[in-house]
Amino acid sequence: MPNLKDKSHTVKGKSQKQRSKSSSRFAEVDGRKTNVVSIPNTIKLSMLNSGLLSFEKIRLEARDENNSLSKTIPQFPISKPYFLKLCDVRRKFPVLYKLEFQTATRVETSLCRHALRKNNQEKNQNSKCIPYDYNRVVLTKTSGLVDSDYINASYVDSLLKPNAYIVTQGPVEETVNAFWQMVWQENISAIIMLTKTFDFAKVMCVQYWPPNMEIHETYGDIHINIVREEQLANFHIRTFHLYKVNEAKEVIKERLILQFHYTEWYSHSCPFSNALLEFRRRVRLVVGNIIKGDDMKGPMLVHCSDGGGRSGVYLSIDANLELAEEEECFNVFGYLKKLRQSRKGLVENVEQYKFIYDTLEEHEICGKTWFPVSELSDRLKVKARRNPLTKMNEYQMEYEQICKQTPRFSIGDCAGGHRADNRDKNRDVLCVPPDNFRPYLTSFQGNAFTDYINSVFVDGYTKPREYIVTEWPLKHTLGEFWSLVYDQECSVVVVLCQPPLNSQNFPSFWPHKSKMEKYGPVFSVHNVSSKSYTNIKQWEFKINKKIVSLTEMMAGVKAPTKTVQLFQLTCWPMGHKVPTSTNSLVYLMNMVELWRQKVDYGPVCVVSPDGRSRSGVYCAANACIEQVIQHEEVDVFQAVKTVRRHRPQLVENMTEYKYCYDLVLHYVLHFLNKSKG
Repeated sequence: MPNLKDKSHTVKGKSQKQRSKSSSRFAEVDGRKTNVVSIPNTIKLSMLNSGLLSFEKIRLEARDENNSLSKTIPQFPISKPYFLKLCDVRRKFPVLYKLEFQTATRVETSLCRHALRKNNQEKNQNSKCIPYDYNRVVLTKTSGLVDSDYINASYVDSLLKPNAYIVTQGPVEETVNAFWQMVWQENISAIIMLTKTFDFAKVMCVQYWPPNMEIHETYGDIHINIVREEQLANFHIRTFHLYKVNEAKEVIKERLILQFHYTEWYSHSCPFSNALLEFRRRVRLVVGNIIKGDDMKGPMLVHCSDGGGRSGVYLSIDANLELAEEEECFNVFGYLKKLRQSRKGLVENVEQYKFIYDTLEEHEICGKTWFPVSELSDRLKVKARRNPLTKMNEYQMEYEQICKQTPRFSIGDCAGGHRADNRDKNRDVLCVPPDNFRPYLTSFQGNAFTDYINSVFVDGYTKPREYIVTEWPLKHTLGEFWSLVYDQECSVVVVLCQPPLNSQNFPSFWPHKSKMEKYGPVFSVHNVSSKSYTNIKQWEFKINKKIVSLTEMMAGVKAPTKTVQLFQLTCWPMGHKVPTSTNSLVYLMNMVELWRQKVDYGPVCVVSPDGRSRSGVYCAANACIEQVIQHEEVDVFQAVKTVRRHRPQLVENMTEYKYCYDLVLHYVLHFLNKSKG
């Protein structure tokens, strides 16, 4: 643990020199004149953060074990309580991440002669991520093929178990057969894939499995087909059937292996911590059972595109959480040194190293937030009890923690909504979508129109970007609203309010009585049918788009007619924090889901008066209900954290947070068994 208050270190053998009032106050900082070891650590780190001290000099000093600054680097495993304090120190002095990272990655490297052979160089995606000779995976040689024993893969220890992992690159066309040979030869327990096959139009990894469940493919002497596939918002879980046949085409050996494919981690970036922790939990639920049940199972196979940065991040998180579960401590710095001694390029940069700390800290602070659906009623009774010490119940403590961990966006992050020609398209300039997470309008409606509407993507439980949350359109943004629905191919519009008729502030944006209304210069909406239920109104519309772009007209572009259903909840009065009928809201959710099943699951456009209230409740409760159906679990805490990622104002108060639990309970008590039946 760093001793940041230690002021006892002084430079011996030198008298203290008094600075005159006229001399430069920065002269003492010059490394050539002053030994910075005499400055207390807190002052050193503050000066380092602000750039007043040379980072290179400090880094060299940190490698000296007798130096006071080296104590800021944890050389041994750190207990859980101290680890959280360590994270606090790094938040105050972010330069410590850089200091640690550069110290840890200056390890002695080993020989890579096999990886650098002429025949093997074309088998490597990235020359910076290649295996050392001493721990590379050696394949059984194929007779007649030179260097057929080589694959870009390394054995890597965890903090508790030797050779717990094999880290490899994503297969390229030439190495797919070798990849599956390794999977079979090493008796891999599970495949952990951390990359998309395509990322920004670049092939990151060839698809080394069949395209669908009907097709069987052959790689060398190994035949593969997909038995089962499950999609969640951030990852897919596939079950592969591997088998070998004899000359009579009879199956002589077969195995099942699971692939966990994380699909929302772009290269040179970091994903969302809670999403990766959920992914790791799913992996461990399966892999832990496999290993316990069969001691002969081999290591986990982990790969990204080049077997470098992202693979190293996942290994660091997985190995440290495993250590914490067994021995109540973490060893982030020590394990990074171990990783770099095992393979080049594992954990690519300081940002990824910081992400490891942040993710482990989030895991410690949040703890286990999910529970079986069978415990729901009892859990809610416990959550409602006030803690005599904190004077808060569990709902309040959870929501307070969510607020602390909600990201904050700068004006720069939301530049599109703050542009002069877009500012009047926002009901509230303090609630503007970040550019990275907003839908862009693509339909040309004239030179006065831009690609902007105040809306934001929100992930569901089984699909990313499943919802588009937006505000009730203004008079001058009606064309943009229908462009959003048309361009993003929304299957449903859900309206969670019923403003007064002929309201100036909330203009009507769909045809109620007339058969057709025009919105903006290009969109016309045709009323096909309408129905009324208790507290719910339903319409079906066809949207027509007129081509006004000269380029598109000359190219003969035709705009297809699109169908959308609109559901309006009429029992949530303006100004009320929750609806008057929970049953009606849950019933509406079911109606939306039934319609989406018919039209191949386009996004759901969720409309509330201001684009912040009500919508978060709808998205979070839907995600929770999906989790109940798919995995018989409840995790409202993580669902709310997820919907607030891109719009921090969603689920904006305790009442809405508590109501998410009430909605899930209502669904479980009144709808779950019916839907199963």
